[in-house]
Amino acid sequence: MLLLAGCAHQRIRDEAAAQLRGGQFEAAIETLREGSSRYPDSTALRSGLISSRDEALARLAAQATQERMNGQWDAARATLARALRLDPQNARVKDLQTDLMRERHVQQSLQIARQQATASEKGAALRTIDSALGHAPRHPELTHLKRQLELETRIAAGSDSQRALAEVRAISLDFRDAPLASLLEAIRDGSGVSFVVDRDVPMDQRASIFIRSAQVEDAIDLVLSAFQLSRHIVDAKTVMVFPSTPEKLKQHREQVIRVFHLANAQAKTTATLLQSMLRIQPPFVDERANMIALREPPEIVALAERLVALHDQGEAEVMLEVEVMEIKATRLTELGINVPHSVSLSLLPLAGQGGLTLDSLGSVNSGRIGVGVGSLLLNLRREVGDFNTLANPRIRSRSREKATILIGDKLPVVTTTAGSNGFVSENISYQEVGLKLEVEPIVSPDDEVAIKLGLEVSAVAGEVRSTGGSLAYQIGTRNANTTLRLRDGETQLLGGLISKSDRNSSNRIPGLGDLPVAGRLFSSNKDDVNNTELVLAITPRILRSAPRPELAQAEMWVGTENFTRLRQRPGKRTNPSAEKASTAAAAAGAPSGPPVDAQPLPAGLSLEFKGPASVKAGETFTVALHAASGVPLSGMPMDLRFAPEHLQVVNVSEGTFFRQSPAASSFTHAVNAAQGRVSVGLLSNAEKGVTGTGDLILLRLKALVPGKAGLWFQALDPLGVNALVPLAAKPTWSVEVQ
Repeated sequence: MLLLAGCAHQRIRDEAAAQLRGGQFEAAIETLREGSSRYPDSTALRSGLISSRDEALARLAAQATQERMNGQWDAARATLARALRLDPQNARVKDLQTDLMRERHVQQSLQIARQQATASEKGAALRTIDSALGHAPRHPELTHLKRQLELETRIAAGSDSQRALAEVRAISLDFRDAPLASLLEAIRDGSGVSFVVDRDVPMDQRASIFIRSAQVEDAIDLVLSAFQLSRHIVDAKTVMVFPSTPEKLKQHREQVIRVFHLANAQAKTTATLLQSMLRIQPPFVDERANMIALREPPEIVALAERLVALHDQGEAEVMLEVEVMEIKATRLTELGINVPHSVSLSLLPLAGQGGLTLDSLGSVNSGRIGVGVGSLLLNLRREVGDFNTLANPRIRSRSREKATILIGDKLPVVTTTAGSNGFVSENISYQEVGLKLEVEPIVSPDDEVAIKLGLEVSAVAGEVRSTGGSLAYQIGTRNANTTLRLRDGETQLLGGLISKSDRNSSNRIPGLGDLPVAGRLFSSNKDDVNNTELVLAITPRILRSAPRPELAQAEMWVGTENFTRLRQRPGKRTNPSAEKASTAAAAAGAPSGPPVDAQPLPAGLSLEFKGPASVKAGETFTVALHAASGVPLSGMPMDLRFAPEHLQVVNVSEGTFFRQSPAASSFTHAVNAAQGRVSVGLLSNAEKGVTGTGDLILLRLKALVPGKAGLWFQALDPLGVNALVPLAAKPTWSVEVQ
């Protein structure tokens, strides 16, 4: 009966284990629970029930965590609900459920904030972000978007007055030897801008000014620079004019205190950059907090914010996968007869005597002579050895930062020192022996890594003892120093550090051992061959790419030395003859539509992806989202998805569709590599929208592993001038990675 009961217990446990392996957690728990009820005295079933429940909860928690990372919120919530049914009081599962609800709320808030930012509702977006940060204060995407919006808001607020002056109509001035008062009065009458003049400005100064169709702000700057004067914009229609002296600048120019807490750059280096580029007083630097503080006019502070944003970029990081192999091959052959090397003769004492005497030497005969002959040894030995010493470290390092790996031992070297009074002291120093690798990666914005590499392999070749008894070591080393330039994921093999030794020795009987063939019977030969080769394989994996800002962000027009401020790039001049021809053609009734050979636009909106059909693993390529629209578009917020295990997003940039309009367009994007998501916001300031053909966005992607990959839309909302633009179908794109 005991045997039958034991078999039943094992059958129940085996059945529950099979259900557990198949993912049938509820069935496995129920099977063990029924078995425990049937056999209440079975400790194996009770312990199996507890361990199976713990294993099921752990696997469900891991599954929910993975689904949460992939953005599968509903699936993760269902998985956690399934885990709670197994153990309703489990604290870990409840915490995961709370974190899931918080993360989902944060992601929804992040999406809403991005849509608001795309629609130029920066204030509403900041309020949404602040509300979400109350649930997740350290969320990286929320904090990054908040900093970006705050920077854009400050830059916009700092240049509002300049834009207000730039919006008035162009002005022309034609004066010869005219006083300053007449010039300012002409600008006031032509633009509506009023002037407040400092009492120390001599109004009777004269100059000749000839300006045609210039913007009002540029005209004011030109006139004031001719008289060596400065100005301060009070509001959109009022300008203060004062002498360009240090005292007057301090008196009239408003100042702003701005504190920068840097995340990546060094405060001292950033302060030097600002002082050199903006010609300002040395900023306050706190190296402990990595902070700098400025007290300058608002125009200078706006420029400083742009420079700090460009300079305080995160450094690139790379993971170096290193594989060091030391391959040794030994061949030892020892064959032959090792004959005795010598014969020794010795005198033996007489019987009963302990040693030799002079009397005993007179009776020496053959019986009293001892003979010693060495033993005869037959050598039949063959040794073959192949050794492969492998070291496979991984080093994570920032760009332009040296990293060192040492795999080996530290040998003690004892040094003895004797004093004049007989006192003896010993000093111990250590000698590093083994594998020493030094690498310094330099990551370029093109996803290439230059590696300065130094390799040293050392081993103990022998021991040396001094006359005083101190022990030292003879170290054999092999070194290699080089510089490599590899692409992301490319493997480079370095070899050629080869050491060879071939030793031959023999033990022969003189004369007989030198015979051509029979001499092998009277000799023993030993052949010892050793070959050693060192091979190094190194593969860089870029974890964070080197920042490369767009040209529009990296280029800033700052006016003149006297009127330093952030301003827009001057527009291109139109050809007067072409402008006259266009005007004459319009007056004559010539058609103003597209050229004859231009493709007709569709009645609605059509979108398609343009990219390669097949790529190789590790290759970087570009995919464009092309649009052709006969309906005016004012914006295009979108949420793209991709498989992160197959593709990596290297860069996202704006295409040419909205840029074909003279009105400014805004472009924002965010990449979530872990979830495989790209959020893009496109918005045009054109009052009547934009029609035509062109690329909306350009995606620079990198293929990771072979297989089928693609892009698809999670959300796509084409915005018209007053309403959403209907779209028949959302385009998709697929590629075969070889």
